[in-house]
Amino acid sequence: MTALLAAGMATAPAVFRDAPAEAATTFVALDERVLTNHVVGPGGTHTLRLPVPARATGVRLSVTGRLAWRPTKVSVCSGDGTTRACLAEPAMTTPTRAARNTHVQVDLRGAGREVTLHSSAASVSLTVRVVGYDVEGATPAPTRKPTASPTPTRKPTATPTPTRKPTASPTPTPTRKPTASPVPTRTATPTPTPTPSRAAAGRPPAGVPGPDTTGVPAGTRLTVHEGDMRITTPGTVVDGVEVRGIVRVEASNVTIRRSVVSGRPADSSVGLVMMIGDARNLTIEDSELYSKDRSPHVRGVIGQSLTMTRVDVHSVTDQLMLTGGDVLVQDSWLHDNLHWEKDANFGGGPTHDDNVQIAAGSNIRLLRNVLEDTHNAAIMVTQDRGAVRDLQLAGNRIGGGGCSVNLAEKSVGPLSGLVLTDNVFDRTQVHRGCAIIADAGTIPLLQLRGNRWADGAATSVTLRGS
Repeated sequence: MTALLAAGMATAPAVFRDAPAEAATTFVALDERVLTNHVVGPGGTHTLRLPVPARATGVRLSVTGRLAWRPTKVSVCSGDGTTRACLAEPAMTTPTRAARNTHVQVDLRGAGREVTLHSSAASVSLTVRVVGYDVEGATPAPTRKPTASPTPTRKPTATPTPTRKPTASPTPTPTRKPTASPVPTRTATPTPTPTPSRAAAGRPPAGVPGPDTTGVPAGTRLTVHEGDMRITTPGTVVDGVEVRGIVRVEASNVTIRRSVVSGRPADSSVGLVMMIGDARNLTIEDSELYSKDRSPHVRGVIGQSLTMTRVDVHSVTDQLMLTGGDVLVQDSWLHDNLHWEKDANFGGGPTHDDNVQIAAGSNIRLLRNVLEDTHNAAIMVTQDRGAVRDLQLAGNRIGGGGCSVNLAEKSVGPLSGLVLTDNVFDRTQVHRGCAIIADAGTIPLLQLRGNRWADGAATSVTLRGS
């Protein structure tokens, strides 16, 4: 797969940026923890003063709640108090005892630099991290974490200059422009942009996928793109952009790196990133995908022939919907699925949310990921579009779901070439002790080695219908 992608990127890519005249807001990544395990009682509040500049117009927070004795709604309100409107739209509802993480965007205009946390029904331990903040006009230097900036010899710039500078793309100068937006007046301008090393970005080089090892590296400056983005030029590189809409990939050899895709309201099925038509060889790395507008219609990525590395995908129904094969997902964090007890997409029944849903395909690799917080399955093989073959799950941390790995034959027949090795399962399934479930014809074909529960006990395979 790696060789395939390398060969596919031979054409000179372009680096997408909003046209300068359109970019009224800039997002600055900060990545600073401002609250650690602070307990807020039932009906209680706690106000935080944030380490952002006075002219910040908004802030993005990562909020984790844990140890509540019963589910409680956690709200994050702008300013030094709460309002009825804010409490009506809580950022999350925590599970019992277990932890839940969510990202929330807070408007700071007229609220100073303060936010107030509120818990509705139970005491909860809260941890808060400032992911970054919005400012109007020119991009300021980050106010904290000076080590997160690129080294002096690699000097990022928002617009091209006549001098020769290193670029993040395989060729020195981008030669093609993507069609970046359905709005005729917007013009995508290719911009050579250096990518700082992961060490310079202040991120650990390795570790369990989570908030410190996935998503946009700290110190990355993002250019805001309002609305959907449509990419039709092969070899396009989207680097350092916050897309406040969805991304339609209609060309091959596209790369999305160090970027955020936060979606928009939707009343029919969409993906935050959707591969359309014959698009192939999509790469997404060091990026965050989430739906800022909660909806049962929004998935993370829909497509095939793609690679995802160190990607944080959350606050969607399904993080990844595979319609075909040639897929590599590695070192990524898929978590905090959205769920409704009455979902119109399922006849008014509960949402069938999965971390990874596989409808068809072969040569699929899921390596060293954290998959959690689902109600249906962490990995759901449906064979709805065709046979699934040559699927490898190795070194993942897996939890949630009715059963965490659900291998369904349906009318297609047994699944062959499935290898599950050295995966660790958390005991968080709806059906107690159901790590893997499969049909009678598939079980003898499975290659299993080194799979265990988090407490060290060996896992087993549950026969469907038993």
